[in-house]
Amino acid sequence: MGTQHKLFGSLILFQALIKLGFTTNDHQKGSHVKLYPPKKIIVPLGLKPFMIVQMGKKQFDKHECSRYISELVQKGVDKKEIIKLMKDCE
Repeated sequence: MGTQHKLFGSLILFQALIKLGFTTNDHQKGSHVKLYPPKKIIVPLGLKPFMIVQMGKKQFDKHECSRYISELVQKGVDKKEIIKLMKDCE
């Protein structure tokens, strides 16, 4: 079976990404925010050098949660660190 983790919403994800050092520019359109990783995170070739987060959702479904966590792990962020930061942001 897959890994179990608590479901989260856009605000918790956004706050966790900011604590990881991700930045965004203030000129966003619509309900999506583009976040850029800090310099300490070296994004492997072939992966997009940013994350897009859909804002305004109280809770993502389990597939969306897994996708966001997987995307961060692919970018080189430790999974335990991600989950710990999300718990801290609750």
